[in-house]
Amino acid sequence: GGDMWPLLQALSLAPPSALSRLPAATPRYLRAPGVRLSLDASALSAVGEVEDAAPAPDLRLVAPAKVNLFLRVVGKRPDGFHELASLFQTVSLFDDLDFWTSPREEGAPLASLEVTPDSLGAELIPTDESNLVVRALSLYAERVPSSPAIHCRLHKRIPAQGGLGGGSSDA
Repeated sequence: GGDMWPLLQALSLAPPSALSRLPAATPRYLRAPGVRLSLDASALSAVGEVEDAAPAPDLRLVAPAKVNLFLRVVGKRPDGFHELASLFQTVSLFDDLDFWTSPREEGAPLASLEVTPDSLGAELIPTDESNLVVRALSLYAERVPSSPAIHCRLHKRIPAQGGLGGGSSDA
């Protein structure tokens, strides 16, 4: 999946007979009559392997960054988190979250998370139960037994561990 523009830029017009030589994994809309693409080896190597587009997410959300104008710790909860009194302002910097649902399967996780490789600080973001998004999705799945399994793909534009509340906003 992803943006097809680099592929279309890298490939030039070719005779219609070239369509029969397109890899089977080429998306159908690129194999349609009237679409003419070159199979020049240098162009293909420049863009990598052509893959079928991923299915569209069931839900797309944006999560804004926030700046604390006031923050006071007022206590500690039994779960180890702190009770806070806070006043914050959102700012125009957002993370993107895409969600897919699937039927629950025995032994499969009810919630999963992937972080796009080009996310800011991707290497700092855990994808296990220590991540607030996974915790929130897992809690939902536990409390709503009829819910499907949920997978989230997170694209971080808010710097990870940058003090802008991205993790809690994402959750």
